[in-house]
Amino acid sequence: MKKHTRKTRSTREKQAQSQKRKRNILIAFMCVVLVCVGYIGTDAFMLRHAEPVSQHEKVTQKGGDNEKKSAKIKYRAVNIPSVALDNSVMLSSVINEVEKKKFSCVSIELKREDGTIGYASNLTTADTFGAVSMPATKLHDSLKALRAKDITVLARICCYKDNVIPKKSSEFALKDGNKLYTDSNGNTYLNPDSDATVNYLKDIVVESYNLGVRFFVLSDVKLPDGIRKGHRDGFNNLVNALKNEVGGDAVFVEAKKETLNGWDAEDGEYNLSGLNNEISKLEGLKNNQIYLFETKRTVSELNKALKKNKIKGYIIIEKD
Repeated sequence: MKKHTRKTRSTREKQAQSQKRKRNILIAFMCVVLVCVGYIGTDAFMLRHAEPVSQHEKVTQKGGDNEKKSAKIKYRAVNIPSVALDNSVMLSSVINEVEKKKFSCVSIELKREDGTIGYASNLTTADTFGAVSMPATKLHDSLKALRAKDITVLARICCYKDNVIPKKSSEFALKDGNKLYTDSNGNTYLNPDSDATVNYLKDIVVESYNLGVRFFVLSDVKLPDGIRKGHRDGFNNLVNALKNEVGGDAVFVEAKKETLNGWDAEDGEYNLSGLNNEISKLEGLKNNQIYLFETKRTVSELNKALKKNKIKGYIIIEKD
């Protein structure tokens, strides 16, 4: 009887120890979750209570107090890699090249089409999902140096197309039924209806605003046609969520993507005549829009053609 009692007691003690270990593991896991949630919540609190960097450049927007503010962008910009904003040798080279090509504006990417972040962000969300890649290491100082040369910076944010976060977190991901949505090119997207998505984009805007960014160019604000129905995407919906997060001197514009290479169907080749023909067929810009031109031609050649055709408000991205 005593042997049986000792064996029973031993079994009960093992079961109790096993249950205790499981409880400890569960408690530890919940602590990690709460800490992560706390850090992400801290992102929003710290950003929204941070003092913005002083900004000497003034931005004018149309519209009275009772009208929706709009901006008619008339800036001509050339795209530069974010990594060049190092406030050092690369930045000096960029400034010299921009002045040589007679541009008064440059464009940088805060959030790229692949979902990576193009500046040295301190956001927990960006860090958690490893989104920061080849960043502008000295964004604030570089912006200050560019302003000193009268060069305006148009900062681009690719909003919903994202090949980083949706693959790692269902909280942010756009789904088609129970599956992760992918378009015909295999791209994934952030869900515009998700609070996590909206807060992530808000945090990018607020953090970069506090570093000195004032012009925000939003691209990919619409989901692909086959998945759009029923979702709260679109430029106006997003801007309404963003504009109250920063000062009134922030300007939000929508990128209107076009490709201009100058294909002349009649001659069967790329030439200046074909380029001018493509430009003549462009739809006009609405308020709060700017062209985003991708081209395999030289920046100088396309810029000259656009000026000749009196096109105002564009960013040129030179493709290899």
